[in-house]
Amino acid sequence: MASINLSSLQINDSVKTPKSKISKTKKKQVEAAASTTSDSVDPAQAVEIVAFSQQSRFHRETFDASDTDIDIKGVNVSVNNKELLVDAHLRLKPGVRYGMVGQNGVGKSVLLSVLGNNVLVGLPQNVRILHIAQLEEFTAGRTILEEILEADPDPEIALDKAQKIATKRSGQRGHTARQALLVAESDLATLQAQDPQTYVTTQMVHDIMTEVFGAYEVLDVEADEARAKSILRGLGFSDEDLAKEGKKIGGLSGGWRMRVMLGKALFIKPDILLLDEPTNHLDLPAIVWLRSYLTNDAEGQTVVVVSHDRSFLDAVTDETIIFRDKKLTYHPGNYDDWERNTEEQRKRKTRLKERRKQIMDSIQKNVQQAKSTGDDKRYGQVASRKKVSGPFSTQITLVDVYCRPQKLERMGMERLEDGKRYKKSYHGFHDAIVIEQGVKTAPITLPPPEPFNFPGSSFLQLSEVSFRYDPKPSSPMVINNVSLDIGPQARIGFLGPNGCGKSTLMNLLAGELKPIVGEVKKHHRLRIGYFSQHTVDQLDLSVSALQHLAKSFPDIVITEGEARSHFGSCGISGDPVTRPIRTLSGGQRNRVALALVTFHRPHVLLLDEITNHLDMGTVESLVESLCEFEGALVVVSHDVWFLKQVIEGGDDDDDDDDDSDGEGQKGVLYTVTKKGELKEWDKGLEAYVEKIQRLSIKALQTRAVK
Repeated sequence: MASINLSSLQINDSVKTPKSKISKTKKKQVEAAASTTSDSVDPAQAVEIVAFSQQSRFHRETFDASDTDIDIKGVNVSVNNKELLVDAHLRLKPGVRYGMVGQNGVGKSVLLSVLGNNVLVGLPQNVRILHIAQLEEFTAGRTILEEILEADPDPEIALDKAQKIATKRSGQRGHTARQALLVAESDLATLQAQDPQTYVTTQMVHDIMTEVFGAYEVLDVEADEARAKSILRGLGFSDEDLAKEGKKIGGLSGGWRMRVMLGKALFIKPDILLLDEPTNHLDLPAIVWLRSYLTNDAEGQTVVVVSHDRSFLDAVTDETIIFRDKKLTYHPGNYDDWERNTEEQRKRKTRLKERRKQIMDSIQKNVQQAKSTGDDKRYGQVASRKKVSGPFSTQITLVDVYCRPQKLERMGMERLEDGKRYKKSYHGFHDAIVIEQGVKTAPITLPPPEPFNFPGSSFLQLSEVSFRYDPKPSSPMVINNVSLDIGPQARIGFLGPNGCGKSTLMNLLAGELKPIVGEVKKHHRLRIGYFSQHTVDQLDLSVSALQHLAKSFPDIVITEGEARSHFGSCGISGDPVTRPIRTLSGGQRNRVALALVTFHRPHVLLLDEITNHLDMGTVESLVESLCEFEGALVVVSHDVWFLKQVIEGGDDDDDDDDDSDGEGQKGVLYTVTKKGELKEWDKGLEAYVEKIQRLSIKALQTRAVK
């Protein structure tokens, strides 16, 4: 997803303002140093967010109850005049872990940013809300452990809060708040203007030291340090990284910095923690640890998780927030439970609608016959069929039948999608049974491999390959004596923690790296499509998708129709293919990258963490396409559900799968060890996850003893 700096946030302070008057409502500017991962706006443009609700601006600010629930009606959020939420109901109950799902671009990340930055009128001021994106700033020179221990909000946040309160309030309360803001600004400016050499006195140092030591006695600093180390170890940092002179923040890669951000968020322990794609930069051991931490160590804390990782969501969340059609709906269960419930309702309603149509057709036929013959007895049969109260006359029409349904209401829903029992007196009755459609996601259809008959059973081989990045002969090998055969329809998945060499192995297969020892053998006509972790980042953002395709294949004459057709098969069509790639969302960029690596109809696809930035619907569409792909497939992913579908062929307990007998596992799983060796894992993904969980618990217990 594209990171967007919100240089200007606009807040609409209306209280129960009719839609027609929203444009006339006074708007106030709030400067905010916030960042978001919105898929809804152009990152090259200034971003204007309007966020308001029907909640009285005074209610929550004057009544700071001890509870930490959020219950706000009439929530409206828009970005650059594009509506994301309209009259929505925002409800977060204390201690509940929510999973928020919705298509790329609906506004999930924007909503989290609005909540984290406290720009929504009506948010209770006693509740401490933290969005992980607020922690992306790091202090140069600090070690990893110091960054975590100093993770409590910076003193300047008090000034930021004063600015927001002064902007929101009006009247006498607003005047008082603005006076407090002026004092805070004056104090900060005075302090910043002082020369430390002359300003700091001996008495000041003595007073501060007394205050610090007094606070130190109250705080359990050793316990804080132990908890910080426990969190960082779970996220994959070693004891050497956390030593007194351990790694500095400045020397970390982007992925490891994201882990530090996540560690800071977990350490602070706010009342409400907002996590946006927390698993994107984690390996499977870290994901397993985070899952355990959120379920066992976050008791009493409200957590909202946005993630494409279905297995993670199902394990972590208690309830599901569905962000769709500019509304928020709630299901009392995890994502899998909501999906099953919705699918069952959809199938049931389809059957009911078909049966209702049959009955209505029969009634209409009888009415027509009764009209043509003047048969009062047949009218009586129609009345009995409909069980409509009251006498019938010869003037009865089809409208009368439709307008007074009683018997057919028994064919309505027994339960709604949120699990509540259907009641006609409360929910009303509609003649037309509305079948809720699943989230519409543009399908992905990968082109078949270029026809070619390969002799033998393999066309890509690693033969006793070893590789190291350090040119020194004494340095250890990252990949050590690996042999692997890939046949025309192979399905192979690589498992292992970050840093074990999975991506290096993929680079060797793709020809991006040359082995130090051994040989990579491939047929001279073999076509490889390689989607690496950096493929999306390497896109030329200044050109359009159509221009990028032409630039990537300069020796091929590609008509605009052919190009549009190919991008359309990867789920991106219309205006987005002609706009600069920088204006596209993270999910759209991912689709563009996939289209580029598959345009030449490869015989083997190498996919390294391809699900990052994709919503669940797109991941499901990608899974369907990969399962139908006729070529070979080699996958690196920490998304257990994705791997299970693509490599193992889906869940074994699928009631609708009548062809599961006899096929068994479709592909082969390999683990890449810390020594860079490749070993086949034949026990299945579930067993691997259980093993990782056992090892993680054992490692943490061992470190705790030390």
